[in-house]
Amino acid sequence: MSIQKKSMPSVFYLWLLMFMAPFAFATAPAQVSPSLADSNVQLSLDLTAGTVSHWRLPQVMNAQGQPQDLAMPAGQLFALKGRLQGKTLEEWTTLAGGWKTVAADSGAVTIALDSAELPFVIRKTWRLTNTPSRVRFELSLQSRWQAKQAQDALWLELGPGLGEQPTHGLGMGQAIYSFTEVVYRNAEGVSTQRLGHDDNVRFKPPAGQGVTEWAGLQSRYFALLLIPEGSTEGHLEWEAQAPATGVEYPQQPDFETLLRINIPLPEAHSESSQILRWDVFGGGKSYDVLSAQEPTLTSLLFAGLWEWMRALILGIMYVLAFIHQGVGNWGVSIILLSILVRLVMYPVAKNAMAAQKKFAAIQERIQPELQEIRRNYKGGEQSERILELYEAHQVSPLAGLKPLLIVLIQIPIFVALYHLLGQAFELRNEPFLWIQTLAQPDQLFSFGVDIPFFGAYFNLLPVLMALSTLLSIKFSQTVAANAKEAFRQQFFLWLMALVFFLLFYSFPSGMVLYWTMANILQFVHQQLASRK
Repeated sequence: MSIQKKSMPSVFYLWLLMFMAPFAFATAPAQVSPSLADSNVQLSLDLTAGTVSHWRLPQVMNAQGQPQDLAMPAGQLFALKGRLQGKTLEEWTTLAGGWKTVAADSGAVTIALDSAELPFVIRKTWRLTNTPSRVRFELSLQSRWQAKQAQDALWLELGPGLGEQPTHGLGMGQAIYSFTEVVYRNAEGVSTQRLGHDDNVRFKPPAGQGVTEWAGLQSRYFALLLIPEGSTEGHLEWEAQAPATGVEYPQQPDFETLLRINIPLPEAHSESSQILRWDVFGGGKSYDVLSAQEPTLTSLLFAGLWEWMRALILGIMYVLAFIHQGVGNWGVSIILLSILVRLVMYPVAKNAMAAQKKFAAIQERIQPELQEIRRNYKGGEQSERILELYEAHQVSPLAGLKPLLIVLIQIPIFVALYHLLGQAFELRNEPFLWIQTLAQPDQLFSFGVDIPFFGAYFNLLPVLMALSTLLSIKFSQTVAANAKEAFRQQFFLWLMALVFFLLFYSFPSGMVLYWTMANILQFVHQQLASRK
């Protein structure tokens, strides 16, 4: 009986402890990190640092099959940094226990750095817009300090990087495929600056060029731009920085480039908040998306080129996109584009072929007279008599070069296609036959080692292009007058093929595909013309 009496309080306390335990050990619920999303962009916020930890593009997949995230690798877009009233902003953030969500709905999120211990209140607001890949960002700052201190400074950082990883093994053309750079627009137009390494890690735009219409970072396919809402934001001082040696990508520090904007500080005990506003474009550099912006951002495409070249590129883009709507394959569209260009140039090509055929016939007929002149005369007299012979037969000695007009006329088109196929967002990751993407070399198989100039892959299309160049030039040559001239023609033929092979080896496969098809069409036309 005595044992039962002693054990009853123990049982009672045990039950009481079990009942009270959830209340005794309960803590304040952790704040859920807010987010904002529509069909084009998904933002996730980090309340620890008050930054955007993820800026995902749900309709654009990366190489790993995941939505492209412009906030990677650091995961800290729109970080505020600096020193206020004797402490760094990081110290004030720790003292306040992090940022707090003060308002959130389906279209906007506001977070604040605010507590009784802080001599200021900072708020950041992100709002969705009806424009693709565009978010409105608002930064407000209210002071509670007695006076500004000499070391007080605050800045906003965009970056580092754009969420892409460097590509490797693409040879001489590596720089056109893999980069991150500063891009901005002012009264002088669109300018770019690529940073990185010890001698080039900081950039500040030249003074005296007026309001910055927009500034940000871009890669081959993506851009993250701050577009000022008013003149105050447009006149803010900014600079770009990149580490001399990258943290995430040691060999390519430009991938960690960031934009730093100096934020003006309000006066002491400011009764009203100082508010700065920007529209932020963060997405793929698709023509349709850029042209939907207000103001339009299409000047971001093919910046730095002559206006007539940009007009030609955009015209070809329209035609290529129209063809693609009908066939649904970009590789086939490029082939059909080459056929269309050939048809447009048919009258010129026809006249050139006819002139070549006539010249070849006359050249063959006057060969005995040419050889006699070369045997009997030297120097200027020889040249003069050869010219007289050609004039007597009413033909120019340069008539044999007329087929080259077909190539020369197409050079602007080739240059336009180089820029178009090298930058067109629409061709990103578009396969064709064995080609994984028309926006890079075709990479038939890997060498297993990175070879200088050539890279780490064997590209088949440049070989086919060189062979088609051989055929095209060989059958456009006139009959050689002697063995020496024949050797010269053969040497020139192989030299041209080699030059084109080396030049095009690292080009985007879409561009090489077009050139190869153009050569084949040239050869077919020559064969048809020779049979008439």
